[in-house]
Parts: sequence; C-alpha cells; structure tokens
Amino acid sequence: MVIEATICHVFRGEKLLLKKATRGISVGKWNAPGGKLDPGESPEACAVREVLEETGLVVSDLFYHGTLAFMMGGANAVYMRGHLFSTRKATGRARSSEEGQVRWFELDSLPVAEMWEDDQFWMPLMLMGARFDAIFAYDRENLHVVEFSIKSRRP
Repeated sequence: MVIEATICHVFRGEKLLLKKATRGISVGKWNAPGGKLDPGESPEACAVREVLEETGLVVSDLFYHGTLAFMMGGANAVYMRGHLFSTRKATGRARSSEEGQVRWFELDSLPVAEMWEDDQFWMPLMLMGARFDAIFAYDRENLHVVEFSIKSRRP
C-alpha cells in the first residue's frame, strides 16, 4: 500500500520555513510541513491543511512541482508518494506545534546535515521553481539513498 502525502515549502523573502519532526519516520529531521492525505482529500487541500495545523500559517497560490516517491527499508515497492508544493503566499505568524519546532532558515544555510539525504538531490530543483518527478530508494535502515531518478515534468 502506498501512503499518499504532501510536502509544502513556504518561503518569505529569502527564507524557507522548516519543521523539526517530533514523531513518525522523520523524527529529529528538519523537513517542510506536510502529511498524509485524508480520504477524498486533494493533494492541494491536504497541503493547505497540514501547513495550517503544523505552523499556524494560511497558505495559498500553491505551485505544484510534482511527486517524490520513496522506497523505504530496502524494499522495491513504493512506500510513500509525496506531492511537492511551494508557495510565497502565507499569512499569519509561524508557530511550533506538537508536530515539531518550526524555524525560518536563510536559503544559503539550510540544515542539510539534519535533513533526509534525498533532499540534497531535489531541493535545488524545487528552489529554482522546476517541475519534476523523482523516485528515491533507501537502504534497510532508511539512512542512505542507494538509487534515485529525477525526471522533468511538464506543467
């Protein structure tokens, strides 16, 4: 079974909002707000809901970059497919939640060492506003990317 989820990067000027997860598979890692789709929920609606729940920000005008698929635990089957969004339209004041601490990072000083290893491969594309689909295979311990592919996507 594939878990459908969203990831939504929120920008303010030259800063990016990240959340340090307190639970789940990403515990201890900095990542963008996001989470699993509810039954019948569209990816865009899920992204808006998750950003609000996790940060207190109301986002709009989302840009759809594409999908990030992950094969975890050394398996050959896709474990999770994340619909990747970004936006520069957010109202409110970011606040931490039970999901994790939130913090604005300068784009040239992202906490890469405390993020998922796959981020280094696709984040530059997202930061440029590219559309793409990517697949990442992790080792059994979910520590290292052992294989990946990234393909350009049409609007």
